[in-house]
Amino acid sequence: MTMTDHSTSPLLGRFQRLVSIKQEELAPLCWGWLYIFSLLCAYYILRPIRDTVSTLTGAHSLPWLFTAVLVTMLLLQWPYNRLSQRLPRERFISYSYQACAVILCGFAFGFARTGGLHDLFLGRAFFIWVSVFNLFAVSVFWALIVDIFDSERGKRLFGLLAAAATLGAIGGSGLISLVANHLSTPVLLVIAVGLIQVSVFSARRLSRCGRQLSHHSTEGKPRQPSGGGLTPLLIGIRQTIASPYLLGICGYILFYSVTSTLLYFQQAAIVQHAFTQPAQRTTFFANVDLAINLLTLICQLTASGKILSRWGVAVSLTLLPLVSVVGFGWLGAAPSLSVLVGFTIVRRAINFALARPSREILFTVVPTSEKYHAKVFIDTLVYRVGDQVGAWSYQAVGLLGVAALPLTLFSMLLAAGWAGLSLALGRAQRRKARELPQEPPSSSSRQ
Repeated sequence: MTMTDHSTSPLLGRFQRLVSIKQEELAPLCWGWLYIFSLLCAYYILRPIRDTVSTLTGAHSLPWLFTAVLVTMLLLQWPYNRLSQRLPRERFISYSYQACAVILCGFAFGFARTGGLHDLFLGRAFFIWVSVFNLFAVSVFWALIVDIFDSERGKRLFGLLAAAATLGAIGGSGLISLVANHLSTPVLLVIAVGLIQVSVFSARRLSRCGRQLSHHSTEGKPRQPSGGGLTPLLIGIRQTIASPYLLGICGYILFYSVTSTLLYFQQAAIVQHAFTQPAQRTTFFANVDLAINLLTLICQLTASGKILSRWGVAVSLTLLPLVSVVGFGWLGAAPSLSVLVGFTIVRRAINFALARPSREILFTVVPTSEKYHAKVFIDTLVYRVGDQVGAWSYQAVGLLGVAALPLTLFSMLLAAGWAGLSLALGRAQRRKARELPQEPPSSSSRQ
């Protein structure tokens, strides 16, 4: 449907003025909303089930599971990058998500045959797959988004897309919270498969109607660098090493991933002692996710846009590591379930409301090829390397026998270094944005 100024309803017009949306941006934004809403809703159905598996498998097995996730990511990099290089954007996204849906159907069948999560082999395989799915699926979404919306549009609209992600997360975690004790795991997985199909449809429409905002070819296939015969993974690594700016983003991801893994391991240990039944743990994780996303939504509707617009990317990036310094100190002084819940809720809410959209804005000032190679390399492989550092650091500190104090100090020092890097990255993004050529007004915006 083609929308013009003459067909815009008064209500729609007021909404556009309220959130500063231009006419040509409305359709891509709506499809982006549906895309990330359904994708996050599916993931937050899967996430509490995965976290329950982490408590059943035992803390001693978690470092090996994280290593298995990294190995799986490495094995998938070659086919993933080959497909992204050879296929048009719409077909690549569709094929990737449909493959995930087929695998998820296989897990549903397997859990139905074995009777639930107590099959540790199948449960561990599910843990690995969900961890890989999360990074790939969300990275593909943001790669498409930053290819369609430039830096100026990102500052205005990424907060709205993040709000859609939050609503999807609320929908998924709220559903699990209500029905985890009533519906079987296979049924929940089938629901997630249906939501992935909605994401595929929305991604196709977003890619098509977003071309008018993009500087790329009308075929929807991103320009690929020749790379001198290198594989796409090596191209991404080479691009990252050659750019101090991308190396800085690598450092940001590493700090975030390491500290998140350290907190995740503490969570697994505390929850394992607090609850005895898998269904109780799944419900607990879903309730925590629900609280996180409700707080995130409140922040996105009231504070995120104001902080990004008034204080910029540097401040919004730095807030999360500063909160982490305080939170790790608090958890180290009082390692209880209530402190864990409080720290987790605040940390993840700030990440979703501010840090994640700010992190994506960092990529709006890099060349297109780096969005599809270096960005995916950073968002997936670098992230999982950070998991390894966090997982084996936790294991090493545990061997000391007095884990609380060394772990607390280690976590706080990491978060402090992370804060300094965040401030520098935000300033670098602002400089690069000023150096970019200004986009001329589009014809659609003058209708």
